[in-house]
Amino acid sequence: MWGDFTSFVVSTANTAHVAAARTTLIDLFNATGSGVIIKVRGLFIIPALSAVTGVGMTYETIRTSAVGTGGTTLTPRVFDTDDAALSGSVTARLKPTGGATTATSLLFHNGTSEETIPYASMASITNHLPLFGTPYFKPIVLRENQGIKLDQTTNSSVGNVNIMLAFTVE
Repeated sequence: MWGDFTSFVVSTANTAHVAAARTTLIDLFNATGSGVIIKVRGLFIIPALSAVTGVGMTYETIRTSAVGTGGTTLTPRVFDTDDAALSGSVTARLKPTGGATTATSLLFHNGTSEETIPYASMASITNHLPLFGTPYFKPIVLRENQGIKLDQTTNSSVGNVNIMLAFTVE
């Protein structure tokens, strides 16, 4: 049946933007031996609705060829508790400090840390992957030894953001 796949979500919760030329905010990696194919079906970049004078933010979605290291381990959560647990070979990290080696740049996304504009209130339901749910695009597929990361490319520490990845495992 359509949509009847084991589904997960992993989230950074609110994390601070970083005043650096490039910062990886989240990394998801499917290592050798996982026995699964991951299909990333949703990418949500949600600014915290805190009172800041916001700035325009640019993010880049990147396919990776090595697992992220350091940072904080994140636990993907299954949507249906009757589904099998995720393989320990699939990992996620908040702000990895190493690894997460860039293989290919996939997409650029623009947002803002300003809470008073319409984007901020709509971001939690805005999937930043192209034409999600249509027959025209496949999801981002992560086979063994492939991953995905989202980098903040804007050098600004203004505001906080929550990054959520929704994915299925087949």
